[in-house]
Amino acid sequence: MSLKEDAKRIALAAIRGALPYENTLRCLRALALEGSPVVIAVGKAAVPMAEAAADVFGPRLKAGLLVTKYDHLGAFCSPAFTCIEAAHPVSDENSVLAAERALALVSGLHETDTVPVLLSGGGSALMEKSTVPPALQREVTKKLLARGASIEEINAVRKRLSLVKGGRLAAAAYPARVITLALSDVLSNDKGVIASGPTVPDETPDAVVLAAAEKYLPDLPEILPLLTRKETLQINDGGYYFVGDIHILCEAARAEAEALGYNTKIVSRSLTGEARDAARAILARVPHAPGKRAYLYAGETTVTLTGTGRGGRNQEMALTAAIELKSKENVCFLSVGSDGTDGPTDAAGGIADGETYGKMTRAGVSPEAALADNDSYAALSAAGDLIVTGATGTNVNDITVVLTEF
Repeated sequence: MSLKEDAKRIALAAIRGALPYENTLRCLRALALEGSPVVIAVGKAAVPMAEAAADVFGPRLKAGLLVTKYDHLGAFCSPAFTCIEAAHPVSDENSVLAAERALALVSGLHETDTVPVLLSGGGSALMEKSTVPPALQREVTKKLLARGASIEEINAVRKRLSLVKGGRLAAAAYPARVITLALSDVLSNDKGVIASGPTVPDETPDAVVLAAAEKYLPDLPEILPLLTRKETLQINDGGYYFVGDIHILCEAARAEAEALGYNTKIVSRSLTGEARDAARAILARVPHAPGKRAYLYAGETTVTLTGTGRGGRNQEMALTAAIELKSKENVCFLSVGSDGTDGPTDAAGGIADGETYGKMTRAGVSPEAALADNDSYAALSAAGDLIVTGATGTNVNDITVVLTEF
C-alpha cells in the first residue's frame, strides 16, 4: 500500500476511535439516573450522543432537544426529541431558535428533575441567543474567526454577549440538577470553553475578555461596555464528565499506524498556531530516519484570512505541505478535522506528497498563488487530494499524520 493510502487509513481509524456513542452510553448507564430526564444535545456530535441517551432512557425520557449542524441529522428519529439543524461556524436564525427552545424546555423544572446536557464541538455557534442584535452577534464571530483569534478568545467574547453560554442555560434550569457529558474539542479540556460552557459559570477575567475584543474588534467599540457583564448564577451542578477528547484520537491513530508496520511517535497533542506555519515547522523537523515512520500531531491551528478563496485550516496545511514537498519522495502529509468538515467546505482536510505540486500546476493552478489567496480547496481539488469523509459524528480536534519511508 502507498504512503497516501496508509495515511488515510490511520486518519480514519483515529476518527472511528473517537466516535462518541459507546462512551456516552457507558457514562449514562454508570450514572444510573432515575426519573424522567430532559435531555439537551448540542454540537456536531449531537446525533450519536442523543441516540445513546434515547437508548438508555427509552420511554422514561420526558423531552429532548437535539441541535446539530446542517446535514448532520441523518436518519435520526426519536419521538422525544425536537431536532434543529443550524449554522456553523457563524450562527444563524436557527441557532437563535435552538437557544429559545432550550431555554423554554428547562424553564419551570423542579429540584427532582434532571437535565443531562450532551455537548460537543460547534455548540457555541449552533445554539445562541445574544444580548445584541443577531446581525451584530454574527459580525463579532466572523471578525474573530477571520482575524485569527483562538477558540479560547472567541468563546471568551461570545460568552459575555450570550443568554445561554457561561452557565446561563444551567441557571435557567435551576433548581433542576444539570449533568454535563462532553466530547471535548478543546486542547485543555477547559469546561468553560467547550461549547462556550452553557452549564459552567464564566470565570474568565474581565481583562482577558477586553484584551481579546480590543485586539480583534477595534472597529466594534460599542460592544466593550457589554463585555464586563457577569452575574452570580444559581446552578444545581450534578457533575461534568468527558466522554471523548484528543487523547483518544491520538491513541487510535497510533494503534492503526503500528498495525500497519510504522515506528510511531505522537509528537504533539497541542498543535496550534497559523496553519501554514505549523505545516512548515512539522515538515522541517521530519528526520531522515530509516524504515517506515509515522509522526502524529493533534490540535487545532488557525488561519488568518488575507485572500478571498475557500478552504480550512487542515486544507491550508496540506496545500503548504504540497509546496514544501515539491518533487520530494517518500514523505506524505495528511491533515483532517475529526468532524469531517474543514472550514466552510465539504472536505475534512487534505493530503500531499511529492507529486501533489505537479498535479496542481498541470491542472492550471499555482500552489503559491492559491495559498496567498487562502484558496486551498480549489488547489487540492485540482490535484485530487481533498479528503472528503462526510459528517463523522464526532469532533475532537484535528489529526495530522506524516509518514516517511527511507
